Amino acid sequence: MISTSTDITANSQFPAMPVTRGKEPKITVCKGRQAPYACDGDILYEGLLYESNRMKIPVIIEPAKCGCGGSCRRGPFLSLPHMGIFYEGVKEDHITTILKETILKGKVLFPLLHLNPLQSIRSDLIWEKAGGCIMAMDNSYCMVRIAEYLINFHADESCGKCTPCRIGIHQLKDLIARIVRGEAPEDAVFQMESLIWLAGQTAYCAFAGKASNIILAVLSGFREEFEVHAKEKRCLAGICKIT
Repeated sequence: MISTSTDITANSQFPAMPVTRGKEPKITVCKGRQAPYACDGDILYEGLLYESNRMKIPVIIEPAKCGCGGSCRRGPFLSLPHMGIFYEGVKEDHITTILKETILKGKVLFPLLHLNPLQSIRSDLIWEKAGGCIMAMDNSYCMVRIAEYLINFHADESCGKCTPCRIGIHQLKDLIARIVRGEAPEDAVFQMESLIWLAGQTAYCAFAGKASNIILAVLSGFREEFEVHAKEKRCLAGICKIT
């Protein structure tokens, strides 16, 4: 039985605020890759399914595209793609309030709002470095293309002082671009891992490690997508046009 939700909009320093909503209300929930989930993401997911059906609220509830071992410190996370926001630290007794206030009324619950998705790089991704969690706002994303976006961002930020960063990061950028296009060799994932290690372990400063670690997080969480791109020349998400 799902417990009755506490109204987290009451007596809050930050009242709920209306936002512009998209066409289709949707919630995606992080569930990690392995059970049991330390953050109770699986309980939250089942609770949202149960309560939305009980309340007859028209909302899509799906597992998020999440690369996580289930032990992140700030989870469980859920995203609302139609509103462009993440909630963090969501508990079972928040479910009813989220459905009533956010889904039905289009309000943001500030006590739950995740304020810093992937710093300033992308607002539709969460990367919890300490726990190794990376989560996309919408589960229709191709994570190979997400990796391409991230490495392009970091390649442009590199100062170019040392060889591992100046050359290694750009080689990684070119390799991921070829994986996206379906032009990479079958051992492209192994080559990625080698370049990530080289950049992270031998560069002059911490920047190359930061740039390569997030790519490693995407690769570790969604390795199958990279393997299928490289070996089978197709996109599991059905987004990339590979000829």
